[in-house]
Amino acid sequence: MKSLASFWIFMMSMALPLSGVSISVQAQEAEHSDHEHEQTQKEKTHNDEDSGEHDDHSEHEDHEEGHDDHQDHGENEGAHDEAGEEAHEEHDEHGGHEEQSTSIDPQTLRALGAEVSIASPGRVSQTVSLPGEVRLNKEAVAQITPRYPAQIVDVSARIGDSVAAGDTLAIGESSQTLQRFSLKSLIRGTVIDRSVTLGEHIQPSDAAFVVADLSTLWVDIALYPRQIGLVKKGQPVRISTTFGPEPVNTQIDYLDPMVSEQLRTGLARIYLDNAAGQWRPGMFIDAEVTLTETEAEVVVPQTAVIKYQGRQVVFVKEGDSWHPRPVVLGAKDRGQVVILSGVSSGEQYVAKGGFTLKADLLKSEFESGHNH
Repeated sequence: MKSLASFWIFMMSMALPLSGVSISVQAQEAEHSDHEHEQTQKEKTHNDEDSGEHDDHSEHEDHEEGHDDHQDHGENEGAHDEAGEEAHEEHDEHGGHEEQSTSIDPQTLRALGAEVSIASPGRVSQTVSLPGEVRLNKEAVAQITPRYPAQIVDVSARIGDSVAAGDTLAIGESSQTLQRFSLKSLIRGTVIDRSVTLGEHIQPSDAAFVVADLSTLWVDIALYPRQIGLVKKGQPVRISTTFGPEPVNTQIDYLDPMVSEQLRTGLARIYLDNAAGQWRPGMFIDAEVTLTETEAEVVVPQTAVIKYQGRQVVFVKEGDSWHPRPVVLGAKDRGQVVILSGVSSGEQYVAKGGFTLKADLLKSEFESGHNH
C-alpha cells in the first residue's frame, strides 16, 4: 500500500509541471493569434483606405476622360454641322434642276422628222368599245318560191349573180297542168342562195332562190347590262375591223326594246352603207360609240407629251428657244389629250418628235457635268 501511494504521489508531482507547460503554450498561441488578428485588421484598414483613394482617383480620371469625351463629341458635332452645311450648300449649288432649253430652229426640227404646231381648243369624247357583227339587211332580202308544185326544167341563175327585179332565175313545170312558168327575182340584188337543181320537184313552201340587196347592211352591236342605259339612238359610232375595209363613221339607228333571254344583252343597230361592196355579212367588227363630247381650251396629240426628268412635259417655244414645259393632263381620246395647265392656246409647241429636243438637252447636261 505504501508503495502504491508513493507511485500516485510521484505521478501527481510529474503532472503539475506538464499541465503548466500546456497552459503556457495555449496562452502564447492565443496571444499570438490576437496579434495576427490585430495586424490583419490594420492591413485591411490600410488596404481599404488605399482602395478608396484609388477609386476616388479613378473616378476623377473617369470624370476627366468623360469631360474630354464630351469636348471631343462637341467638336465632332461642330465638324458634322459644318460638313452638313457645306454639303447642303454644295447640293443647293449643283443639285437643283436649272431651267433647261435648246435652240434648234423649226426648220431643223422638221428636217429631223419633228412636227411643230400651234396649241388650240379641241373636242374630246367619252367613248365605249363594243363588239358587233355585220348582217344582212332583212328589209332588202327576197325569197323566190313557186306558186304551186312544180318540177324544175331549167336553171339560169347561180349564187353570186347580180340580178334585177323581174329577171328569170329558173323555169318550172306544173305537176298539175304541165304548164311552164318562170321563177323571177322580186328585187335587184345578188343571188346569195340557191336550193334547186335541174329536174328537182319543189313545193310552194320551198325557197328556190334568195336574193339580197347588199348595198345596205345591218351592223348589230351587243350591249352589256351596264351599257344599255348609256347607248342612245343618234350617238356617233366608229366601225372598224382588224382585217378589211377602212373604218367608217356612222351613228346608232335603232335600239331593240327587248333584252335577249339567253344572253341578257341589249341590241343596237346601224344601217351601214355598202354601195362599194367592201363590207360583207358575217364580219366581226368593233364599234366605238361616243357617249359624250366635251370642249377643251387646249388639246394636243399624245405624241407631244414626253417624260423628262421624271415629269410629263411638252416642248414649248419661248423666244428663240424650246423649253420642256411641265403639263397637267386631262382626258384622252383617239390619240389626243387635254392639257389642263402648262400650255396656253396660241403657243407654238412640238407636236411630234420631242425626243430630238430631249436628246439635245441630255447631251448638254452630260457635257456640263463632265466639264464640271
